[in-house]
Amino acid sequence: MINKFKNLKFFENEPLVHHLNYTLTETELKNILNGWLPLCMEDKWLSYSEEGYVYVHRSWTGHLMYKFAIRNNVINSVEIAMDDFVDMTNERKIEVFLSLLPHLSKEHSNDWS
Repeated sequence: MINKFKNLKFFENEPLVHHLNYTLTETELKNILNGWLPLCMEDKWLSYSEEGYVYVHRSWTGHLMYKFAIRNNVINSVEIAMDDFVDMTNERKIEVFLSLLPHLSKEHSNDWS
């Protein structure tokens, strides 16, 4: 499924771990696990779930920005990219993640074929 994306890049440096207690409804959980497939350049994110984790990449560069697990409908922590290509403060990276969660939680259809 996700193997069709050849430019995916993963953490090069040790990620920042930010602890949170973000509870999801069953619908939000299903939608996040379903993933987000970018359809146009304005869709800045690509997300998918694999082996118990959710991965969120920048769609045009393929860089992994966020990785997290959901246990009992709760995101307890998120791993955040600390690689050189990211030109944001840690606070801004966390802010972007928290603003992205409602977007990923919305219902959407993906054609992963």
